[in-house]
Amino acid sequence: IVMLLIYLEDGWPIFFGHRRETVGGKAFDCLKFRSMRKDAEEVRRRILAQNMCDGPQFFIDRDPRLTRIGRIIRDLQIDEWPQFWHVLSGKMSVVGPRPLPEPENQYCPAWREARLSVRPGITGLWQVAGRSDLDWRESIQLDLHYVENWSMTRDLVLIARTVRAVV
Repeated sequence: IVMLLIYLEDGWPIFFGHRRETVGGKAFDCLKFRSMRKDAEEVRRRILAQNMCDGPQFFIDRDPRLTRIGRIIRDLQIDEWPQFWHVLSGKMSVVGPRPLPEPENQYCPAWREARLSVRPGITGLWQVAGRSDLDWRESIQLDLHYVENWSMTRDLVLIARTVRAVV
């Protein structure tokens, strides 16, 4: 249904692939359902001055790059569902640090090694602690806290908190 709705609103492609890094800095194409217009990168360059984030992240309220279905699937976290394929293939975990693009990992070399010592996750502390309300440093600190304090019990709690946040 999601694939059909994306196609009907904005055509192909259905998926968006973005180069991310997993354990040891190995790159992979992290797939998501496409939630933005095809010309999103061009539009981003035009609205860059409106960025509300620090660091290399980009966020603005009412982002004009999002399609109508894109807003819905992001709000419901459905855009992330294709990442479960990466869990099955061993590139990602259900819980872990955010899978960052290589340039963003280079932005914080002191933290890079710790973050890339575990598989990135579909969800994590950053997901349930505010996401776009966090600044760059806070999101990295949450990722490092996760790595340094990992336990199966914490992962189960984070999964439960994620389900509650989405529902």
